[in-house]
Amino acid sequence: MARRDLSREELFALVWEKPTQQVAKDLGVSDVAVGKLCARLQVPKPPRGYWAKVEAGEIPRRPPLGAFREEIERSRRELARTRSAESLSKLQQQFFRAALSDLQGRGVDVRGTELRGGRLAEVNPDVTVQILLAIQNRGHEWIKEGKVAATWAHPAQSSLAGLVERLLPLARPQLLVFENAYKKSWSTSDGPVVFVRLTSNLQERIAALVRFVRDHKLQHVVMPLMATDHAWSVRHVFTPESRLFLDSTLCISATELWVEYTRKAWRDEDPPERYMTGRLGLKEIMPIDHMPEREVSISPTITRASVAPYRERLVALIEAERVNEMMLNAAYAIEREVPNEMLAIADRLWFGEMRPFSAAREAWRLIEGELERWEGELEIERSMLAQAVLGIEPGDIVTSENRGRPIRLSVTGITLYASDKYVTFVVTGTRFRKDGMIGKLQESISLQFEREALNRRE
Repeated sequence: MARRDLSREELFALVWEKPTQQVAKDLGVSDVAVGKLCARLQVPKPPRGYWAKVEAGEIPRRPPLGAFREEIERSRRELARTRSAESLSKLQQQFFRAALSDLQGRGVDVRGTELRGGRLAEVNPDVTVQILLAIQNRGHEWIKEGKVAATWAHPAQSSLAGLVERLLPLARPQLLVFENAYKKSWSTSDGPVVFVRLTSNLQERIAALVRFVRDHKLQHVVMPLMATDHAWSVRHVFTPESRLFLDSTLCISATELWVEYTRKAWRDEDPPERYMTGRLGLKEIMPIDHMPEREVSISPTITRASVAPYRERLVALIEAERVNEMMLNAAYAIEREVPNEMLAIADRLWFGEMRPFSAAREAWRLIEGELERWEGELEIERSMLAQAVLGIEPGDIVTSENRGRPIRLSVTGITLYASDKYVTFVVTGTRFRKDGMIGKLQESISLQFEREALNRRE
C-alpha cells in the first residue's frame, strides 16, 4: 500500500499491529517518515514498552482513535493553558473578579475558577464564555459602580482588551467570533466583532434550521440573538459607542453562519443601517452528528435524459434572462444618455410644473430597483434548477472529474449560465486534500450541455 493512499484509520491499524520499523519497511519509507505522518494525521502511536509486553504474552489495551477534530482541540487547549498561565495585571484581576461576582449573583457555579496568585486557574470553557460575555456587556458598568478602581479611558480599555485576548483561546470552541465583513479602514476600526455563545441547545437549533433550509430549498433563515447569548465588541472591548447597535440576528444557510445587525444612524432623521459580519463554515463549528452529509458522484457530462424533465423550465429561464438583459441595457442606456440637469432644464422651459422628463427618469430609477430584485430572483432560480438537474445541493460531498483529474468537493454553491451555444452548470465548493481531510482551497466543476439539444425531441 502506497503511503499517499493511507487513510487515517488504516495508518492507526498499522502502527498498532506492527512496530514502527516494520511498518516503515512495508511502506518503503523511513520510520521517521511514519512518525511524521502519524503526527500530521493525529494518529496516536503505542507507548514505550508496548511491544515488549506483547512479546511477553500480554495484551495491552489499545486506545480508540479519537476524532481528528478532538485531537486538534486537545492540543489547542493545552497550548491555551500554557499561554494563560502568565500572571494577570492588578487591573485585569479586578475585572476578572467582578465578572465572577456577577456570574455568582446569577447562580452560575464558578468554583475552581478563582485566581491563584494572580494566575488563571483551569477554567471550564463554558464558564470562560460567560465571563467573556459579562466583560463585554458589563465592563464599563463595573467602573461606574466602583467594582473596578479605574476610569474608562485608554489604559483601562487596553488592559481589559488584553484580558479578553487571554480568555478567548480558553473559550473556543464554545464561543464563536464573527469578525467585521467589511474592509478595515480608519472608519471601521478593527471591529465590530460579535461573540456568540455556542451551547448544545443552540447547536441543536442551528442543525434543525439547516435541515429546514435544505428541505425547503431556501437561501437562508434568521433567528434573533438573545442578550445572554451574545455580545458586541469593538477592538475586543465593549465600549459605550457600541450601544449604537440596536439588534442582531443569526443567519443560517445550508453551509454557513453569519450575523446581520442594525445600527442606529449618526443622524436621528436617518433610517437605521444594516450590516453583516463575515461568515463561518458550519463544518468547522458543528458536531458531525448534527450535520448529516450525502456523498454523490456526478458524471463529467450532462445527458439529455437528465435535462429532459426540466426542459420547459430551463427554456423559460433562458428567455427570462434574455428579457432581463434587454431591460437592463435599456435602463442603463437611458440613465447615461441625458444628464439630470439637462432634463430639469427641458422640463422647466417647455412643461413647467408637469416635469415629464424628470418623472420618466425617476420611473426608470424605480425600474432599476425592480431589476435588481429580478436579478436576485433569477439567481435563485438558476441555483434551484441546477440543483434539480444535478441531483445535489449545498452541504453535499461531490466527487467528479475536472479537466481529466478526479476531484472531491464539499459543495457550497450550484448555479448555471446560458450562452449562445451552451448551458454551463457550475458546482463550487471546498476541496478535500489527499489525506481525506477538507482543505481551504475553493474550486469549481463545470459541466456543459449544448443548447441545440433543448430543441430536439425524442
